[in-house]
Amino acid sequence: MRSALVVLPLLLAACSQPEYFEMKPSQITFESRGATKSIRAVGKDRRGNEYPTYKPTAWESSDETIAKVDAEGKVTATGPGVATIRARLGDLVGEVMVDVVTAEDLAVVPEEIRMVSHGDPFQPDVKLLDVRGRPLNGRMILAKCRDEKICTVDGAKKLWPHEAGETVFEVKHEGLAKEIKVVVERGRR
Repeated sequence: MRSALVVLPLLLAACSQPEYFEMKPSQITFESRGATKSIRAVGKDRRGNEYPTYKPTAWESSDETIAKVDAEGKVTATGPGVATIRARLGDLVGEVMVDVVTAEDLAVVPEEIRMVSHGDPFQPDVKLLDVRGRPLNGRMILAKCRDEKICTVDGAKKLWPHEAGETVFEVKHEGLAKEIKVVVERGRR
């Protein structure tokens, strides 16, 4: 009888199986096309026990125009939007939400900038926009005056006029670019 009490828990443990895949990370946000991240599917039961030998046999994306996934769980952003990545092994399924928020446009206002030589600086409104036209904050936007004898740009994208003349205010972010005409007129001294 005593040996049966020892063997029974071992048999029950051998028969237990995972009930779902816990996904790590549980969600992904990409900021550019071509960005990648690997995800893992960890088999677990309702008690939280892990089953490392249970690996997905299939990975799939709900929308490959937004995100693709390879056979190893490597996700690649392909376009803006939200998609779901699924890992499967029989009835076991795990899901990861993927949000791809790419910059689709640069907006610069005004369309032409006029200043007076050695006068006050000018702050144009420079915005990076997503596919829905919403501003994307916290992303690097490169800005400069093409001819720095005429004007220069500081870290806040403020233009500082110098000599009289015409140049172009150039704004760039990951393949997006805008050019704004800048006219610096002679000031009175």
